[in-house]
Amino acid sequence: MKNSVIILIIIVPLLALSACQPTNGDGLEKITFNLTYIPNIQFAPVYVALEKGFFAEEGLQVDLAYGNEADMVALVGSNHQQFMVASGEQVLLSREQGLPVVSVAAWYKDYPVGVAALKESEISTPSDLVGKEIGLPGLYGANYIGMEALAAETGLGDDDYKLVSIGFTQVESLVSGTVDAVVVYLANEPVQLRARGYEINVIAVQDYIDLVGNCIVSNEITIENNPELVRKMVRAFRKAVEYTAANPEEAWTISQKYVDNLTDEVAPIQKEVLRESINHWQLTPETKAEQDLRWTNMMNLLIKIGLMQNQLDIQEIYTNEFLP
Repeated sequence: MKNSVIILIIIVPLLALSACQPTNGDGLEKITFNLTYIPNIQFAPVYVALEKGFFAEEGLQVDLAYGNEADMVALVGSNHQQFMVASGEQVLLSREQGLPVVSVAAWYKDYPVGVAALKESEISTPSDLVGKEIGLPGLYGANYIGMEALAAETGLGDDDYKLVSIGFTQVESLVSGTVDAVVVYLANEPVQLRARGYEINVIAVQDYIDLVGNCIVSNEITIENNPELVRKMVRAFRKAVEYTAANPEEAWTISQKYVDNLTDEVAPIQKEVLRESINHWQLTPETKAEQDLRWTNMMNLLIKIGLMQNQLDIQEIYTNEFLP
Protein backbone atom coordinates (compact mmCIF):
# COMPACT_ATOMS: atom_id res chain seq x y z
CA MET A 1 0.00 0.00 0.00
CA LYS A 2 1.38 3.42 -0.95
CA ASN A 3 0.50 5.34 2.15
CA SER A 4 -0.76 4.52 5.58
CA VAL A 5 -4.13 6.06 6.26
CA ILE A 6 -5.54 6.71 9.68
CA ILE A 7 -9.30 7.12 9.88
CA LEU A 8 -10.45 8.46 13.22
CA ILE A 9 -14.05 8.13 14.30
CA ILE A 10 -14.99 9.52 17.68
CA ILE A 11 -17.10 6.97 19.45
CA VAL A 12 -19.50 8.50 21.94
CA PRO A 13 -21.78 6.63 24.34
CA LEU A 14 -24.89 5.09 22.91
CA LEU A 15 -28.15 6.72 23.88
CA ALA A 16 -31.41 4.87 24.10
CA LEU A 17 -34.02 6.10 21.65
CA SER A 18 -37.43 6.94 23.02
CA ALA A 19 -40.31 5.31 21.23
CA CYS A 20 -41.58 8.85 20.49
CA GLN A 21 -39.46 11.44 18.73
CA PRO A 22 -39.81 15.13 19.68
CA THR A 23 -42.67 16.79 17.82
CA ASN A 24 -43.36 20.30 16.56
CA GLY A 25 -46.57 22.27 16.93
CA ASP A 26 -48.13 20.45 13.99
CA GLY A 27 -47.54 17.06 15.59
CA LEU A 28 -44.76 16.13 13.14
CA GLU A 29 -41.83 14.06 14.38
CA LYS A 30 -38.69 16.19 14.28
CA ILE A 31 -35.55 14.55 12.91
CA THR A 32 -32.24 15.71 11.47
CA PHE A 33 -31.04 14.33 8.15
CA ASN A 34 -27.25 14.57 7.92
CA LEU A 35 -25.84 15.25 4.46
CA THR A 36 -22.12 15.13 3.84
CA TYR A 37 -20.37 17.83 1.80
CA ILE A 38 -22.24 21.14 1.29
CA PRO A 39 -25.60 22.12 -0.23
CA ASN A 40 -25.40 20.78 -3.76
CA ILE A 41 -27.61 19.92 -6.72
CA GLN A 42 -26.67 16.25 -6.20
CA PHE A 43 -28.88 16.30 -3.08
CA ALA A 44 -31.90 17.29 -5.19
CA PRO A 45 -34.12 14.40 -3.97
CA VAL A 46 -33.83 15.66 -0.40
CA TYR A 47 -34.93 19.14 -1.42
CA VAL A 48 -37.75 17.67 -3.49
CA ALA A 49 -38.94 15.60 -0.52
CA LEU A 50 -39.12 18.78 1.57
CA GLU A 51 -40.85 20.97 -1.00
CA LYS A 52 -43.29 18.37 -2.32
CA GLY A 53 -44.28 17.39 1.20
CA PHE A 54 -43.11 13.77 0.98
CA PHE A 55 -41.58 13.93 4.47
CA ALA A 56 -44.60 15.74 5.88
CA GLU A 57 -46.94 13.12 4.38
CA GLU A 58 -45.12 10.60 6.57
CA GLY A 59 -45.53 12.79 9.64
CA LEU A 60 -41.91 13.98 9.62
CA GLN A 61 -40.35 17.40 10.02
CA VAL A 62 -36.88 17.02 8.59
CA ASP A 63 -34.08 19.50 9.27
CA LEU A 64 -30.92 19.27 7.17
CA ALA A 65 -27.35 19.34 8.48
CA TYR A 66 -24.17 19.36 6.41
CA GLY A 67 -20.69 18.37 7.49
CA ASN A 68 -17.86 15.87 7.61
CA GLU A 69 -18.90 12.28 6.93
CA ALA A 70 -16.80 10.78 9.73
CA ASP A 71 -18.24 13.21 12.28
CA MET A 72 -21.78 12.54 11.16
CA VAL A 73 -21.42 8.77 11.19
CA ALA A 74 -20.32 9.08 14.82
CA LEU A 75 -23.51 11.03 15.61
CA VAL A 76 -25.74 8.48 13.88
CA GLY A 77 -23.84 5.47 15.19
CA SER A 78 -24.18 6.76 18.75
CA ASN A 79 -27.89 7.55 18.19
CA HIS A 80 -27.48 11.26 18.80
CA GLN A 81 -29.01 11.50 15.30
CA GLN A 82 -30.93 8.85 13.40
CA PHE A 83 -30.27 9.33 9.66
CA MET A 84 -27.57 10.34 7.21
CA VAL A 85 -26.28 9.83 3.71
CA ALA A 86 -23.05 7.81 3.78
CA SER A 87 -20.86 5.91 1.36
CA GLY A 88 -20.63 2.15 1.67
CA GLU A 89 -17.04 2.07 2.86
CA GLN A 90 -17.87 4.43 5.75
CA VAL A 91 -20.55 2.03 6.97
CA LEU A 92 -18.07 -0.86 7.00
CA LEU A 93 -15.25 1.12 8.61
CA SER A 94 -17.58 2.45 11.28
CA ARG A 95 -19.01 -0.94 12.18
CA GLU A 96 -15.56 -2.43 12.60
CA GLN A 97 -14.83 0.37 15.07
CA GLY A 98 -17.91 -0.43 17.10
CA LEU A 99 -20.51 1.98 15.70
CA PRO A 100 -23.71 0.01 14.96
CA VAL A 101 -24.70 1.88 11.79
CA VAL A 102 -26.85 0.10 9.21
CA SER A 103 -27.63 0.91 5.58
CA VAL A 104 -31.43 0.95 5.32
CA ALA A 105 -31.77 1.94 1.65
CA ALA A 106 -29.47 2.16 -1.34
CA TRP A 107 -29.42 5.47 -3.21
CA TYR A 108 -26.71 4.90 -5.81
CA LYS A 109 -26.52 1.65 -7.73
CA ASP A 110 -22.93 2.35 -8.84
CA TYR A 111 -19.81 3.57 -7.09
CA PRO A 112 -19.75 7.02 -8.73
CA VAL A 113 -15.99 7.53 -8.91
CA GLY A 114 -13.54 7.40 -11.79
CA VAL A 115 -10.29 8.79 -13.18
CA ALA A 116 -10.38 11.57 -15.77
CA ALA A 117 -7.60 12.70 -18.09
CA LEU A 118 -7.38 15.04 -21.04
CA LYS A 119 -7.84 13.16 -24.30
CA GLU A 120 -4.50 14.44 -25.61
CA SER A 121 -2.75 12.60 -22.78
CA GLU A 122 -3.83 9.27 -24.32
CA ILE A 123 -4.75 7.96 -20.87
CA SER A 124 -7.82 5.82 -21.45
CA THR A 125 -7.24 2.56 -19.56
CA PRO A 126 -5.87 1.73 -16.10
CA SER A 127 -2.57 0.52 -17.58
CA ASP A 128 -2.04 3.99 -19.05
CA LEU A 129 -1.77 5.33 -15.49
CA VAL A 130 1.62 3.68 -14.98
CA GLY A 131 4.23 6.35 -14.29
CA LYS A 132 1.62 9.11 -13.96
CA GLU A 133 0.77 11.57 -11.21
CA ILE A 134 -2.88 11.33 -10.19
CA GLY A 135 -4.56 14.11 -8.25
CA LEU A 136 -7.31 13.60 -5.68
CA PRO A 137 -8.65 15.59 -2.72
CA GLY A 138 -6.61 13.54 -0.26
CA LEU A 139 -5.92 10.05 1.01
CA TYR A 140 -9.44 9.63 2.40
CA GLY A 141 -13.05 9.30 1.33
CA ALA A 142 -14.72 7.89 -1.74
CA ASN A 143 -12.18 9.33 -4.21
CA TYR A 144 -9.33 7.54 -2.47
CA ILE A 145 -11.27 4.29 -2.04
CA GLY A 146 -12.31 4.38 -5.70
CA MET A 147 -8.74 4.85 -6.88
CA GLU A 148 -7.49 2.02 -4.69
CA ALA A 149 -10.30 -0.22 -5.95
CA LEU A 150 -9.41 0.51 -9.57
CA ALA A 151 -5.75 -0.22 -8.94
CA ALA A 152 -6.40 -3.42 -7.00
CA GLU A 153 -8.84 -4.76 -9.57
CA THR A 154 -6.61 -4.04 -12.58
CA GLY A 155 -3.27 -5.16 -11.18
CA LEU A 156 -1.59 -1.80 -10.71
CA GLY A 157 1.21 -2.01 -8.15
CA ASP A 158 2.12 0.33 -5.33
CA ASP A 159 4.89 2.00 -7.29
CA ASP A 160 3.14 2.20 -10.66
CA TYR A 161 1.75 5.70 -10.08
CA LYS A 162 1.91 8.59 -7.63
CA LEU A 163 -1.08 10.00 -5.75
CA VAL A 164 -1.02 13.77 -5.21
CA SER A 165 -3.30 15.53 -2.71
CA ILE A 166 -4.76 18.56 -4.48
CA GLY A 167 -7.89 19.31 -2.45
CA PHE A 168 -11.10 19.78 -4.41
CA THR A 169 -9.30 21.35 -7.38
CA GLN A 170 -9.54 18.47 -9.84
CA VAL A 171 -10.68 20.58 -12.81
CA GLU A 172 -8.07 23.31 -12.37
CA SER A 173 -5.25 20.88 -11.58
CA LEU A 174 -5.95 18.80 -14.67
CA VAL A 175 -6.25 21.60 -17.20
CA SER A 176 -3.19 23.39 -15.80
CA GLY A 177 -1.04 20.27 -16.13
CA THR A 178 -0.34 20.08 -12.40
CA VAL A 179 -1.14 16.36 -12.58
CA ASP A 180 -1.61 13.87 -15.41
CA ALA A 181 -5.04 12.64 -14.29
CA VAL A 182 -7.55 13.28 -11.50
CA VAL A 183 -9.93 11.16 -9.45
CA VAL A 184 -13.46 12.50 -9.88
CA TYR A 185 -17.10 11.99 -9.14
CA LEU A 186 -18.51 10.82 -12.47
CA ALA A 187 -21.47 13.20 -12.33
CA ASN A 188 -19.47 16.28 -11.42
CA GLU A 189 -15.98 17.14 -12.70
CA PRO A 190 -16.31 15.41 -16.11
CA VAL A 191 -19.43 17.51 -16.77
CA GLN A 192 -17.55 20.68 -15.83
CA LEU A 193 -14.56 19.81 -18.00
CA ARG A 194 -16.67 19.07 -21.07
CA ALA A 195 -18.69 22.24 -20.53
CA ARG A 196 -15.43 24.20 -20.69
CA GLY A 197 -14.65 22.62 -24.03
CA TYR A 198 -12.08 20.03 -22.95
CA GLU A 199 -12.11 16.56 -24.49
CA ILE A 200 -11.50 13.97 -21.82
CA ASN A 201 -11.27 10.25 -21.24
CA VAL A 202 -12.90 8.78 -18.13
CA ILE A 203 -12.02 5.45 -16.52
CA ALA A 204 -15.03 4.50 -14.36
CA VAL A 205 -14.50 2.25 -11.34
CA GLN A 206 -17.92 0.69 -11.93
CA ASP A 207 -16.65 -0.79 -15.21
CA TYR A 208 -14.16 -2.94 -13.29
CA ILE A 209 -15.78 -3.85 -9.96
CA ASP A 210 -19.23 -3.64 -8.32
CA LEU A 211 -19.05 -1.64 -5.10
CA VAL A 212 -21.61 -0.06 -2.77
CA GLY A 213 -22.36 3.58 -3.51
CA ASN A 214 -24.12 6.15 -1.32
CA CYS A 215 -26.93 4.90 0.88
CA ILE A 216 -29.30 6.04 3.61
CA VAL A 217 -27.89 5.04 6.98
CA SER A 218 -29.49 4.64 10.40
CA ASN A 219 -28.47 2.65 13.47
CA GLU A 220 -29.43 -0.54 15.28
CA ILE A 221 -31.09 1.27 18.19
CA THR A 222 -33.47 3.19 15.95
CA ILE A 223 -34.21 0.11 13.87
CA GLU A 224 -35.06 -1.91 16.98
CA ASN A 225 -36.95 0.74 18.98
CA ASN A 226 -38.63 2.76 16.25
CA PRO A 227 -38.80 0.74 13.03
CA GLU A 228 -41.82 2.72 11.82
CA LEU A 229 -39.73 5.90 11.85
CA VAL A 230 -37.16 4.22 9.62
CA ARG A 231 -39.90 2.96 7.32
CA LYS A 232 -41.38 6.46 6.99
CA MET A 233 -37.98 8.01 6.25
CA VAL A 234 -37.08 5.42 3.63
CA ARG A 235 -40.50 5.59 1.99
CA ALA A 236 -40.37 9.39 1.68
CA PHE A 237 -36.81 9.41 0.38
CA ARG A 238 -37.40 6.70 -2.21
CA LYS A 239 -40.51 8.54 -3.42
CA ALA A 240 -38.40 11.69 -3.79
CA VAL A 241 -35.67 9.87 -5.74
CA GLU A 242 -38.20 8.50 -8.20
CA TYR A 243 -39.94 11.87 -8.53
CA THR A 244 -36.65 13.68 -9.13
CA ALA A 245 -35.59 11.19 -11.79
CA ALA A 246 -38.92 11.67 -13.58
CA ASN A 247 -38.99 15.48 -13.18
CA PRO A 248 -35.41 16.82 -13.31
CA GLU A 249 -36.42 20.31 -14.46
CA GLU A 250 -38.78 20.75 -11.52
CA ALA A 251 -36.17 19.29 -9.17
CA TRP A 252 -33.67 21.85 -10.49
CA THR A 253 -36.07 24.71 -9.75
CA ILE A 254 -36.77 23.39 -6.25
CA SER A 255 -33.06 23.00 -5.52
CA GLN A 256 -32.43 26.68 -6.25
CA LYS A 257 -34.10 27.44 -2.91
CA TYR A 258 -31.56 25.32 -1.03
CA VAL A 259 -28.33 25.66 -3.02
CA ASP A 260 -26.60 29.01 -3.44
CA ASN A 261 -25.49 30.25 -6.85
CA LEU A 262 -27.74 28.03 -8.98
CA THR A 263 -28.10 30.93 -11.39
CA ASP A 264 -29.10 30.95 -15.04
CA GLU A 265 -25.41 31.32 -15.89
CA VAL A 266 -24.47 27.95 -14.39
CA ALA A 267 -27.80 26.26 -15.16
CA PRO A 268 -26.61 24.26 -18.21
CA ILE A 269 -23.71 22.71 -16.28
CA GLN A 270 -25.56 22.05 -13.04
CA LYS A 271 -28.59 20.62 -14.82
CA GLU A 272 -26.26 18.21 -16.58
CA VAL A 273 -24.69 17.31 -13.21
CA LEU A 274 -28.18 16.41 -12.00
CA ARG A 275 -28.93 14.33 -15.10
CA GLU A 276 -25.62 12.47 -14.76
CA SER A 277 -26.30 11.88 -11.08
CA ILE A 278 -29.67 10.33 -11.89
CA ASN A 279 -27.91 7.88 -14.21
CA HIS A 280 -26.12 6.43 -11.18
CA TRP A 281 -29.12 6.15 -8.85
CA GLN A 282 -30.75 2.84 -8.06
CA LEU A 283 -34.16 3.26 -9.65
CA THR A 284 -34.92 -0.45 -10.05
CA PRO A 285 -34.45 -3.04 -7.28
CA GLU A 286 -31.38 -5.24 -7.20
CA THR A 287 -31.44 -8.86 -6.10
CA LYS A 288 -30.10 -9.69 -2.68
CA ALA A 289 -27.29 -11.62 -4.34
CA GLU A 290 -26.25 -8.49 -6.24
CA GLN A 291 -26.33 -6.43 -3.06
CA ASP A 292 -24.34 -9.03 -1.12
CA LEU A 293 -21.71 -9.01 -3.86
CA ARG A 294 -21.31 -5.22 -3.72
CA TRP A 295 -20.92 -5.21 0.06
CA THR A 296 -18.57 -8.19 0.03
CA ASN A 297 -16.40 -6.62 -2.69
CA MET A 298 -16.19 -3.40 -0.70
CA MET A 299 -15.25 -5.18 2.51
CA ASN A 300 -12.61 -7.31 0.83
CA LEU A 301 -11.13 -4.22 -0.82
CA LEU A 302 -10.88 -2.37 2.51
CA ILE A 303 -9.16 -5.38 4.06
CA LYS A 304 -6.78 -5.69 1.10
CA ILE A 305 -5.64 -2.07 1.30
CA GLY A 306 -5.29 -2.20 5.08
CA LEU A 307 -8.19 -0.02 6.22
CA MET A 308 -10.06 -2.96 7.76
CA GLN A 309 -8.72 -5.95 9.61
CA ASN A 310 -11.67 -8.28 10.06
CA GLN A 311 -14.44 -9.87 8.04
CA LEU A 312 -17.89 -8.70 9.12
CA ASP A 313 -21.29 -10.32 8.70
CA ILE A 314 -22.76 -8.64 5.61
CA GLN A 315 -26.29 -9.41 6.79
CA GLU A 316 -25.79 -7.08 9.77
CA ILE A 317 -24.50 -4.21 7.64
CA TYR A 318 -27.52 -3.55 5.43
CA THR A 319 -31.22 -4.37 5.38
CA ASN A 320 -34.03 -4.29 2.83
CA GLU A 321 -36.68 -4.51 5.53
CA PHE A 322 -37.82 -0.90 5.11
CA LEU A 323 -37.95 -0.61 1.36
CA PRO A 324 -41.43 0.11 -0.04
